[in-house]
Amino acid sequence: MALEDEEFEDINPIYAAAAISDHHEDAINPKSYKAATESPLAEKWDTAMKEELDANGQHQVFGDFVELPEGRKALPSHWVYMIERDRAGNVHQFKARLVCAGYHQIEGIDYQATYAPTARLGHDRLALPITAKYDLEIHQMVVCTAFLGVDLEEEIYMHPPQGYFCLVQTRSQYYDPKSKTSRKMVLRLRKSLYGLKQSSHFWYGTFKG
Repeated sequence: MALEDEEFEDINPIYAAAAISDHHEDAINPKSYKAATESPLAEKWDTAMKEELDANGQHQVFGDFVELPEGRKALPSHWVYMIERDRAGNVHQFKARLVCAGYHQIEGIDYQATYAPTARLGHDRLALPITAKYDLEIHQMVVCTAFLGVDLEEEIYMHPPQGYFCLVQTRSQYYDPKSKTSRKMVLRLRKSLYGLKQSSHFWYGTFKG
């Protein structure tokens, strides 16, 4: 929906920028690897995917390729792209998240527990007035790549994401996409990954001790 120039006359500049950027954000965020690599911002998305794979490598989320055991299924994986903007609507960061398709997981085989407590809006409404009344301070913490640092208990296998070998600029000696025998070679997950049903549960366990 297009807005005429006169419609912005009485709008605060910050909100006007946000209104414009929100319209473009839906068009810019790629919905697939193909869309990302063929977009005018392909170089930005390429860098974002490499940074994500570097983070996975630093946390040793998975190792080299292994042969998929008989009777087991490997989970698909895909990329999720998002542009982060500041309050003025300016582009702050290009993010690419490697996500495992946890909706394919089988309970009792791929995961056991999924429970993890989350904060309710009512808790915030209670904490804020108490903070104001007693002149306290609230500190916010953002943990980057939080799920990637937690060891998995289950034996989970995953297919590599699109563009994996191009992004890491290497080819595993155990995997050749053109070989029929290599189609059973998959990645064995060592640590939790975004999209797995148990990731939140294990992340909560790091705080619970």
